[in-house]
Amino acid sequence: MDKETFEAWYDGADHSIALTSLSEVTRLRAIGGWLKEPVFLHRIQSESLETAVEIHEAMMDWDNFHAHVDVVESCPTCKVRYFPRRTTSCPNCGSNPEVVPA
Repeated sequence: MDKETFEAWYDGADHSIALTSLSEVTRLRAIGGWLKEPVFLHRIQSESLETAVEIHEAMMDWDNFHAHVDVVESCPTCKVRYFPRRTTSCPNCGSNPEVVPA
């Protein structure tokens, strides 16, 4: 079975979290129905949404999640917004904003 790409996003406007297929993210962005204040959380490769939800739940660290959402940065490489307290590198492209390329 082929794997599908799913993405998890946080919306700072209403504090909701969306886990959806990459194709649906692309579609919603194209029609202007995307999140108001999107912050990227992570990307998952999975055979099904059900499996992606299980992986997502394990990655979220719910006990500490809200302690990390008060600081948002934009990646200088890919421009996606993310929570730097949750990760040491951009969860979208993997670049480390602390390391300036030569």
